[in-house]
Amino acid sequence: MYTIRVAYFGSEMSDAGGAERVNFQILTQLDRGRFEPRAIFLKGTGEIGRTLIQHGVPIEVIGLRRRSGFLWAFMRVYRELNCRPVDILFTGEDRLCMAMAALLRRSKALPHYILCFHNTRLPSGVGRLIHPLAVQSADCLVMLSERNKRFWQAYYNLPDSRIRIIPNGIPLQRLAPLNSKQRQAQRQLKGLEPDKFTVGLVTFFKNFKNLPGFVQVAHAVIAAGCEAQFALVGDGPDRPRIEQALDNWNMRSHFLLPGKVPDASQWYPLFDVALMTSSSSEAFPLTLIEAMACGLPVVATDVAGIPDIVVHGETGFLASPTELDRLADYVVQLARDSELRRRMGAAGRQRALAEFDTAVMVRRYAQLFEEVVQADNRREIL
Repeated sequence: MYTIRVAYFGSEMSDAGGAERVNFQILTQLDRGRFEPRAIFLKGTGEIGRTLIQHGVPIEVIGLRRRSGFLWAFMRVYRELNCRPVDILFTGEDRLCMAMAALLRRSKALPHYILCFHNTRLPSGVGRLIHPLAVQSADCLVMLSERNKRFWQAYYNLPDSRIRIIPNGIPLQRLAPLNSKQRQAQRQLKGLEPDKFTVGLVTFFKNFKNLPGFVQVAHAVIAAGCEAQFALVGDGPDRPRIEQALDNWNMRSHFLLPGKVPDASQWYPLFDVALMTSSSSEAFPLTLIEAMACGLPVVATDVAGIPDIVVHGETGFLASPTELDRLADYVVQLARDSELRRRMGAAGRQRALAEFDTAVMVRRYAQLFEEVVQADNRREIL
């Protein structure tokens, strides 16, 4: 049987976002009898990237330090692919990697190139040149959801034949709800009050996450008379804005910000509700799948791919990013109705297990890789 040589191409593989975790799962869980995976990092390995070798995935670090070294880095990657050819290279929306992959495809150093869209942010600046070049050069474009597909299909006038929808997945076997006693004990260990209604989110602190809006919703919940506590788990460049919002709304006594933690997903079983107030760009947030797998109802904005995860009225509630008061009303409703929380949480966990498991996602990528290569082989025979 022909083994397909697959390479992931990225700047690095940090643990800051969902896309990196998805790519890690693809590389480490592809069937080694059918695929030879490897990773090429343009800048450095990152936290997750360093562990790939432990899983038997070879890596190559190019070592780009400045954008001015683009041509030098391109030649290094070109030589690497000539020495160790691949059948398919896949990458995300990192501008430098997109540009380089498109040029490598056009120079015939790459037989096949797959571009994976992990957000719905329109290109800006130099990205207006790079983005369409990468789209045109790709054999296939992977979208995370139907909404994600419609967004980019309308923007680039893409035919269905060039698009494949593959939702992100997570290893669900490690995620499960806790019983009441376990949750109380774990809350106390983490610095939360054990018996108080708890709303939280595990996330990277970026501007489009609108975490000051999270604080605003929390303030409205407290103002409605709910005894509640809130947790934002993670860190990032938007932390100063969150700190300022906590002071502006006088909410510090109601919040816990533990920062960056080793296994952030372990926090979800401690919450009663997951709240996401993102204003845009959420292509397919894995963090909400983690919350649902832990049996939490979700209250979130209805941007990008979030409605493809959360079913309004069934696994949680959705509202416009401009309707923060409505989000607060939904949180209050869930705080006052434990049976509704239980019912929505159970439905969300069932949906997560059925639709968003890692094994399902990896199988879909494997099928795509095989189809692209086999289609090329059929053309050669003809």
